[in-house]
Amino acid sequence: MKINLAALLIAGAAQAGEAPVLELKLAVKDKGGHPVAQVSLANRTPHPVKVLHALADEQEMYGKLFELRDAATGEPLEYQGIMVKRGPLTDEDYLTLAPGARRRNSIDLARAYAFKTGKHAYTISYHGHYLQEGKEMPLTVGPVRFEHTGR
Repeated sequence: MKINLAALLIAGAAQAGEAPVLELKLAVKDKGGHPVAQVSLANRTPHPVKVLHALADEQEMYGKLFELRDAATGEPLEYQGIMVKRGPLTDEDYLTLAPGARRRNSIDLARAYAFKTGKHAYTISYHGHYLQEGKEMPLTVGPVRFEHTGR
């Protein structure tokens, strides 16, 4: 069952004359009663970029990666997933995407956030970064609306 939503944000406005950017698409689908974030990344730059493994290829979260809210009230959903204490990010925390490369990932949200029982509408947002030539560049998408029936 596909939940009605999709979002596209091209990190940094890609207007005429501006440099190409990293593209992020975010959607949420229902898989076996679990809301699953569908992440799609595309490197549209002429240079390699680095994206967090947590976003690009991990199926489980080890910290609050997304912001989820009740669509009706705007109240944030409590993050109740695994929280790993760690130091500053290192090169090992990133995956390199070559120019023109694409990457897809699915992240189960069910165990990480306190979804309400019954059918409810929510929003999901991502506020992070990627590295381009060693410099942090903003990477943001959302809010994206979706529905989930909690049990």
